[in-house]
Amino acid sequence: MEISKSEYEKLVKDQSKLQALESGGVDNWEFYGDALEEWNAENELEEKLSDLITALSEIFGQCAYEPSERGAGIAFNDEAFDEAMRELVQRKVIFGQED
Repeated sequence: MEISKSEYEKLVKDQSKLQALESGGVDNWEFYGDALEEWNAENELEEKLSDLITALSEIFGQCAYEPSERGAGIAFNDEAFDEAMRELVQRKVIFGQED
């Protein structure tokens, strides 16, 4: 992965700022734990979604084929659908529900 120099400098500055805040006792503030719980939950969700997308990409990548002549696109056999469904069920993916 590559990032720009300005993004790298921002990350270094943000890390320095966090270290200064923690040294100053920000971790003893009343809502510090609540804020971290929310941040951890968001990051955990992003990681789970990233893992799911990777798994589904691998499944469909293994089962893709060109249905006719070159350039006609790709298709997936029934095995790909079944395997993707098993992956979603295994990970207990639920759509249409809000916390």
